[in-house]
Amino acid sequence: MRLLPWSVAVLVTATLVTVPAGPAAAALTRDPVTVVYTRDHALHVLNGGATDDDLAARTAKLASSAWAFFRGTSPLYYRDLGELAPSAYATGGSDVWITGDAHLENTGADRGADNVEQYQVTDTDDAWRGSWTWELRREAVAIVLAGRANGRSATAIAGDVDTLVAEYAQWIDKFHGTGDELTWRLTATNTSDLSAALIADSAGDHRSDLLARWTTVSGGTRTFASDPELQTVPAATRTSLINAVASYRTTAGEPLSAGEAVVKDVRRRLGAGTGSLGRFRWYVLIEGDTTSTSDDRILELKQQVDPAPKQLAPTATTLTGGQRPALALRWLANQSDPLAGWASVGTVPVLVKEKSPFAEDLAIADLTSSAKWDDTVRDIGRLLAAAHSRADQDLTGTGLSYSADAAIDNAITSVSGLQAETRAFATGYADQVTLDWQSYVAARNSGRPLY
Repeated sequence: MRLLPWSVAVLVTATLVTVPAGPAAAALTRDPVTVVYTRDHALHVLNGGATDDDLAARTAKLASSAWAFFRGTSPLYYRDLGELAPSAYATGGSDVWITGDAHLENTGADRGADNVEQYQVTDTDDAWRGSWTWELRREAVAIVLAGRANGRSATAIAGDVDTLVAEYAQWIDKFHGTGDELTWRLTATNTSDLSAALIADSAGDHRSDLLARWTTVSGGTRTFASDPELQTVPAATRTSLINAVASYRTTAGEPLSAGEAVVKDVRRRLGAGTGSLGRFRWYVLIEGDTTSTSDDRILELKQQVDPAPKQLAPTATTLTGGQRPALALRWLANQSDPLAGWASVGTVPVLVKEKSPFAEDLAIADLTSSAKWDDTVRDIGRLLAAAHSRADQDLTGTGLSYSADAAIDNAITSVSGLQAETRAFATGYADQVTLDWQSYVAARNSGRPLY
């Protein structure tokens, strides 16, 4: 495929879409549609076509906007990083644990393990060991694309990227040599604007509301409700899910007793996520703390595949399956879901988490003012700094024998230089994402197979 120049106008589904001019980058020797197809087709084959309904839904979601396309194609981003010039600030040999899929909507409020509401990173499906610059750059690209989607000016977006980098560098420096990252987190006492509003919403949530959304009680027994997003499963799958929960319960950060993990009902969840659409995702209703129906819990079991950054560092860690994202969540987020663990449903490796009644995810549509943008970007910079600083020699099992915050702090020899480099990369790559999205839309409209 001939790559288009950075500034181009393309007719997409009868709408003229103009890509803003940005800094030129090295030509990428790939067809983005083929890269995405290859990954999705592999999932189609792996699951024997059983998740094709979600793969079809995924094509529609990826085609809906450049922002959604970026959210759902992290493997393409990491493939491209392998061809583009690395950051001048990349640490030489000192890799760290990264979330792997940093973007604005992979953060949100939830109730911590100690019952205190907090703002945190929420997705570790792509967690892996690699350069912190991969993550910082991905978050910066997300800020550019989300800013454009919200109609922010190029000047404002550039300022947002600079704020992200400055805040990240400042908090890496604060954590360097102190160990404060092990206990630091964002709560109602140190946030404002949208982050604080999400925390307040989380504090006002109740388990009964989540149970009312997905379940019903009849004859004193709670089961899943009839819902187009919940699909009944064959008897063999039900048995496999019951067995998976039995093996999972001792892997949780706070292990469940056999009585707490009694399975009451199971369903396959349809239509959830963007990057994970096309993977098996099951909901399992379990007993909870008591035999009362009021404290039943919903577990989410999500199929795991190789994380996107692995293609750049295939031997960085030997952790696999659901164990990798479950442990990464504990390392990267303070007071994270105590029920996170892992299992296999038959031969399908899964990450197990509670479907939290208190989760309030960030949505870019809620960033309606410059103040909200500024405060949210600052909070995300702090979250990434804390995450990268936590998962090192200070925590058992990470495989890192050194201080990640020290390595990163020593690598950032110039904050202004890192800002300029990140700003240029993010602007140029956001232009490329928009072109790639347009190619994907054209391929979908022409009937080209996408999975």
